[in-house]
Amino acid sequence: QIAAAGGAPWLGDALAASAVGAYFASDEAFVSTSVVPWLVLYADELEGPHVATLATDFFDEMRRADATYSCAGRTPKTVARAMDLYAQSTVTFDDDETFLPNPRGIKPLFLDGALIPTKTRVAVPYDDARNGGHGPYDLGPGSDPPRGADPTAVLRIEEVRSLKRLVYEGQMLDNCLEDRRDSQLKYVMRARQRVSSFWSFTLQSAAQPNATEKKPRPPPPRHILLLEVWHLRDGNIVRQAEGPRPRTLPSPEAFYWMTFWCDRENIEWRTWDIYSRLSSIYPSPPL
Repeated sequence: QIAAAGGAPWLGDALAASAVGAYFASDEAFVSTSVVPWLVLYADELEGPHVATLATDFFDEMRRADATYSCAGRTPKTVARAMDLYAQSTVTFDDDETFLPNPRGIKPLFLDGALIPTKTRVAVPYDDARNGGHGPYDLGPGSDPPRGADPTAVLRIEEVRSLKRLVYEGQMLDNCLEDRRDSQLKYVMRARQRVSSFWSFTLQSAAQPNATEKKPRPPPPRHILLLEVWHLRDGNIVRQAEGPRPRTLPSPEAFYWMTFWCDRENIEWRTWDIYSRLSSIYPSPPL
């Protein structure tokens, strides 16, 4: 396809090195008619094969999230920031077992400018006065302390598509996936059988100007939630929703984005279960 479009051989190698080239494309026609021409058109502006590979996977995920997404009208300069943040929140491993995508067409989300609306209030299940918790939280601009009030924040909700990536998510949250083989096995079996899928939620802020760096790098993504969605005969439901330890309950901000995404993808989130001991899930002060 690259050769037919008049592209250099290195572009074909870059496309083959992408996840799209190695495994599958969520929309092969989109790759053929939009991504390939874009790569050929802007080949001289790309910094090398690694950027072409990154662009291919970035565009494919944007298309998965939005069926109307197109490369038309976009240039390497206009997508540079989003691609950079996408790259930082992408983790891959060598010699890994890859899972097939979820069987229900549930889509990822990449939201640049993840600002929660002003005067939003959320009540996180189990985090109520009856259980010794905080009760409702204020979110968005003006909340004190500020939660979900950063207009530069980028939210990424990504399907966990491999065994090592699933274990890595456990390490980021310090949960039982990191060092308990029995937990790993039961989750992996469900992923292999495609009866459930796992989703990583990360938030990342834009780089802050400083006097020491000409081009400051943004801070690393914060892993805020790991979600397991069960694919049942009657629909998709949330089975587990886990934040970082010691709290393990989703933070108010994570809970907001969980319900936002679940409602968008027609996933019933009120079914989620909790395995934490209620006596040990509330840090001081509450998150």
